[in-house]
Amino acid sequence: MKNKLFPGIELEVACLPDSENSIANLFWNCLEDYIVRFNTPIIMHPIKIQICAVEYPLEGNGDMGLTMFNDDDGRILVQVRDPFLNECEYTEYAMTLFINIICHEIVHVCQHLTGRTGFKIPKMNIGEDIREEYFFDPEEIEARVLEAPYTAYYGSNIT
Repeated sequence: MKNKLFPGIELEVACLPDSENSIANLFWNCLEDYIVRFNTPIIMHPIKIQICAVEYPLEGNGDMGLTMFNDDDGRILVQVRDPFLNECEYTEYAMTLFINIICHEIVHVCQHLTGRTGFKIPKMNIGEDIREEYFFDPEEIEARVLEAPYTAYYGSNIT
């Protein structure tokens, strides 16, 4: 899938529900908002982005999404864990959580495409615990801040 506003970006979405176009529209809307909101250009072209909703075991580490970057061949892979593939009850809460996860990972893609490193909180001391480094990493903070508004603004049509 391509978008006239972003000719150097190719997007593929794979999920079992028939939501590929809705998720693609969510991505394009978030990317456009991100670029305008932070007045930052895309610095990576051409790029191929693949978003895939996958099944995951009910037990495990709890990771819900993952974004991997391969700058050598211009590819970004976003993997989100779809709770409905594990026969999770379809509720508004579960769907909102799923879209939040997608939006969170889309923000990481936007950060990578633009070279932004996220929000910095002045005078914050971060301990050496790896969990603390992760939770207070500026890119993670920014993704957490933007996931809810992006879900509300652009994710409401995903079913």
